[in-house]
Amino acid sequence: MTSTHLYYAEKTDIEKIYNLLVEYKNTDLVDLYPDEIDIKKLKYFINTILEKGKIILVNDLDKDKLIGCCMFNKSEYFFSKSQIMQIQLIYVKKDFRNYKLVKNLINTVKKGSEDLPIVLSITSGLGVDPVFEKLGFKHMGSNWRLI
Repeated sequence: MTSTHLYYAEKTDIEKIYNLLVEYKNTDLVDLYPDEIDIKKLKYFINTILEKGKIILVNDLDKDKLIGCCMFNKSEYFFSKSQIMQIQLIYVKKDFRNYKLVKNLINTVKKGSEDLPIVLSITSGLGVDPVFEKLGFKHMGSNWRLI
């Protein structure tokens, strides 16, 4: 089992985060989303989350390599001013995915959530619902995409 370290990203981590997300798009999402990556847009997204929220990075200590991240920020429900913590993205490279690591990521989000409700929308089409149900998330609906 790989030894991992979770920590909050800083501006100096932007390039590493960018490279990780490009790898995510080009491996796990390649058949789901055919569009090319817009470099400026992706870097802007990363910067925005760093400014308005937090990014948790997962580092493989054995190889000193970034293997995952979780991005989240404070938001509001579309129908009220009540605040929520919105997980924008959670990703761990396939070879390193396990329940314990995802649980640690979610627990870190909980610690930084200011006791706000935490919401997560899975739009990748990957079948991970049972993992998040086991972590205490309640299924509130589904994302649909017209192909």
